Amino acid sequence: MTKKIVSSLLILLFVIFSAGCTKYAKDEEIQQLNSLKAEVEQLEKEIKAKEQEKASLQNEIAQKDQKLKELQAEKEKVQQRLKK
Repeated sequence: MTKKIVSSLLILLFVIFSAGCTKYAKDEEIQQLNSLKAEVEQLEKEIKAKEQEKASLQNEIAQKDQKLKELQAEKEKVQQRLKK
């Protein structure tokens, strides 16, 4: 989804850049282009931050899954001891 947004913004940048009536870009077009570039950079930073957050959460899930397995094994041992 984020790649779709970035791709759309890049396409929009291309359209704005190539759609000018004159040979040179107008100040307004340059300003829009710079604004869109800044927005793309901000979105890319957000993507990286979210990817890092995702990796951190996946690591946390893996640790909790491991702890759960250990506790389940311990529970089984305790139940077996109680049966004896």
